[in-house]
Amino acid sequence: MTLLSLAELGFGSAMIYSMYKPVANNEHRKIAALMNLYKKVYIIIGFVVIALGLILLPLLNNIYKEQPNVENFTLIYLLFLLNTAVSYFFAYNRSIITAHQKEFILSKFKLYINILRAILQILILLITQDFIFYLSIQILCTLLENVIITIKANRLYPYLKKYKKERLESSEKKNIWTNVKALVIYKLGSTVMHGMDNIIIAAYIGIATVGKLSNYTLILGSIEIVVSQFINAITASVGNFVAKESVERKEFLLKVITFSNFIIYGFSFVCLVSLLNPFIELWIGNDYILEMEIVFIIALNWYIFGMMNSIWTFRSTMGLFVHGKYRPAVSAVINLSLSLYLVDDFGLFGVLVATTITRVITNVWFDPMIVYKYGLKKNVLTYYIVWLKYLMVALANIMVIQYIFKFIEETTILSFLLMVFICISVTGVIFSGLFFKTREFKYLVIIAKGLIKNRK
Repeated sequence: MTLLSLAELGFGSAMIYSMYKPVANNEHRKIAALMNLYKKVYIIIGFVVIALGLILLPLLNNIYKEQPNVENFTLIYLLFLLNTAVSYFFAYNRSIITAHQKEFILSKFKLYINILRAILQILILLITQDFIFYLSIQILCTLLENVIITIKANRLYPYLKKYKKERLESSEKKNIWTNVKALVIYKLGSTVMHGMDNIIIAAYIGIATVGKLSNYTLILGSIEIVVSQFINAITASVGNFVAKESVERKEFLLKVITFSNFIIYGFSFVCLVSLLNPFIELWIGNDYILEMEIVFIIALNWYIFGMMNSIWTFRSTMGLFVHGKYRPAVSAVINLSLSLYLVDDFGLFGVLVATTITRVITNVWFDPMIVYKYGLKKNVLTYYIVWLKYLMVALANIMVIQYIFKFIEETTILSFLLMVFICISVTGVIFSGLFFKTREFKYLVIIAKGLIKNRK
């Protein structure tokens, strides 16, 4: 399903970027024309996903080293395919809400639908224990969320119906397709890199290892759902900010968002390394625990990916789609080559380390250079230094906590709660003690005070 998302080809990013200026200038006809194009393309994409999924169906049995003994395996795959395709048919309505900096509306609906879905799926499992019904609820909720967002978008922006026949000029379409073509390669490389690890692990190590790893990625995914709300909320704001402000203010905002990412992902990195195995032990037992070095690499990859969000946000909102378009493709080739080379000798650890090495030698230095060179037109060296400083602080934090944990002899619920308290306390003291004098820290404190005051 991850690989089938290639069908989108980055079209959404190009469309949202195209909306920032018309939204700022209240150009309703232009916005409606963009949305009409967006609607047409995304309906086509939905059917393309279905077609590609059906073409891949006969190949499923050749992917896994160990054939999965799952009843109705083909039907389950088709339901997942349908859920993926359905998500595209109304996706275009999300873009106009995002471009108007109202991501909170999407987050609210997503939360309500997720709660409804969880309740219904729990009831289905308790009453029928039928996984097919369980997946059917997933599809219905995906469809329901998209329909609700469509209704909301039409109410917020009634001119969409008024100008439903509005069309873009050929020159405007050309600019959009230029960005899309650049994003095709970018999206292709990114999706292959993100989706290839599980396929290699399943093919060369076994699907049982994928299952054990999935317990950890399930936890990361749950955290990501929460964290992504912050990232999504600021994207449109950054787009409007970039269109209006000076280079100095743009760079300062980038530093603030990078520091915010460090607080979120740095804290998560520390907690994941320190708490994942104790949590897994309490949750499902010792048999499902991975080696500590593997847990460290899982958390490190999470941290590196998260810390790149600020740069990716600026790259997208600055419209730097053409620059560096081949980087993800190069990353995918390097990652695949390293994974295949390391998997025989080092197993799961080798596959995950391949991802770490790939990100360090491609993403970490190249993407910031693109933003600074073509967007800010400044030297990127200071960003590298700050990024490295943040990493060193997080690693030192982990070492301190691991030393303290040596005095905890066994894992119980009480000892786990103590571990959580230690992680929060030590990380809070180290982070605030080292950064409380920085401009970024002081700026975030002012923002936090403002939010608290407004709530009162």
